[in-house]
Amino acid sequence: MATKKVYFNTIAQLAWKVSTAFISIFLIKILTNYLSVDDYGLYSKVYNYLSIFAVIADMWLFTITIREISANKDNKAIVQKIIWNMMTIRMSLWIAIIFLSVWIAYFLPWYNSKLALYSIFITSFFVFFWLMNSAILSLLQAYLKTEFSFISTTVWKLSNFAFVLLVIFVLFPKAMVASDPSLQFQSFLWLMFAWVFWNIVMTSIIYMYSRKVEKISFWFDLAHIKNLVKTSIPYWIAMFLNVVYFKIDVIILSLMEDKNIVNTSIWLYSVPMKIVEVWMLFGWLFLQSMLPLFTNAIKKKESEEMYSLVSRSYKLLFAFWIAIVGFSLANWFGILSLVANKEYLDHTKYIYNSLDSFNIVVFVFLFCFISSIFTYILIANNEQWRLLKVNFYLTILNIILNVALIPKFSFIWSSIATLISQIVMLVYIYIVSRHIFRFNFMPSYTIKIIFLWVIASFSNMLLHNLLHFSSTMSLIVSFWIFAIIFFPWAYLAYVKTK
Repeated sequence: MATKKVYFNTIAQLAWKVSTAFISIFLIKILTNYLSVDDYGLYSKVYNYLSIFAVIADMWLFTITIREISANKDNKAIVQKIIWNMMTIRMSLWIAIIFLSVWIAYFLPWYNSKLALYSIFITSFFVFFWLMNSAILSLLQAYLKTEFSFISTTVWKLSNFAFVLLVIFVLFPKAMVASDPSLQFQSFLWLMFAWVFWNIVMTSIIYMYSRKVEKISFWFDLAHIKNLVKTSIPYWIAMFLNVVYFKIDVIILSLMEDKNIVNTSIWLYSVPMKIVEVWMLFGWLFLQSMLPLFTNAIKKKESEEMYSLVSRSYKLLFAFWIAIVGFSLANWFGILSLVANKEYLDHTKYIYNSLDSFNIVVFVFLFCFISSIFTYILIANNEQWRLLKVNFYLTILNIILNVALIPKFSFIWSSIATLISQIVMLVYIYIVSRHIFRFNFMPSYTIKIIFLWVIASFSNMLLHNLLHFSSTMSLIVSFWIFAIIFFPWAYLAYVKTK
């Protein structure tokens, strides 16, 4: 029954993520056509820079809150204490972030321009509403009541999309900005404010719904806050390192790349990585739903239940993500053409382009979410310190790879470094978590899925050689061909393999 509830909870979240993913894709397309190379490079730099602060402040709190509430669901007073004190912690963190982000940027080359600093300040308010919204969602996640997030998130993403369209086509049309360059500064800041606007909308909607589950307020219980922070610190540092090794490449690029090509490199690299970011949210949604069940099974020492949960997680994530990889490799040109203009795909102007990077980072999906299963096992067993150790070594490896080879191979090596880090992460985290639960990766099932993947991928490639559709029509036809070949047989393999 609990697992069915997890599936429903995850499907509800997947529904709103799919809807918002399509909006995000069109948003990328619009922005890459509206902004110049330099401006889109700056847009990506500011986004990645603030994302580090946002995820640092949010990821550890979100997951720890889910675990703590899941362990105390039967005691309403404790649940209130957890969520109210977490709201206070988040507010305190945001006050620190708004000053810290601007202060650090002032001393970083390529981040200390007037436009960049103003953009960082505006976007820091996005972090505030993001933290508040995430706190409420962690409560709903722990109770497996996130079905309403489909409505709230779709509304806020549409609000963001509408706000961007208002800026681009009404307030500051491209022709008007081109004729009066002084408007470029204002138009860019309005685009950054779009991030704040949609978070205000989303937070307001989700807050009104959450009151049906639990009252949301702020509370300051110093002893309880100290206990929450003490519990969270190892996981916080681990997630900080995780974000660093996944986001640091753009910052290293901005600091080490030749000044003449730095914005172009970030510009070309940011598009495939943005696609990766959108897709990677799906696996995390599922595993966050599984965390309360992992925690309960480990706490009660139910080994059979734990095997069932882990095997189902692996089967679903492996099949889903290998399908994403196969479809992406077979349709790489069509996917990139859908979200970016032709300049991103031009080999005559640049040694490497977005297609080269995309064909590498697409494999990050697969290794990241298989390793995440074992990450959540460690979290469920309250072993944040082991996770911290793993992420520390991985961060050092990633930074060394980027610093050593970006000057020679530009952003293409950032793609390779990210992939290598994820492969090492899978091997390392699996070894570290084996004392809790030993998993054999279900060789029979894995071989069947890989076989289906090869057939579906080659069928897609053959389709491209035989048929000559437009990019959009080709993607639609390819999707259905891939889905018809892969998913029915993958479902049979899932049901029959135990």
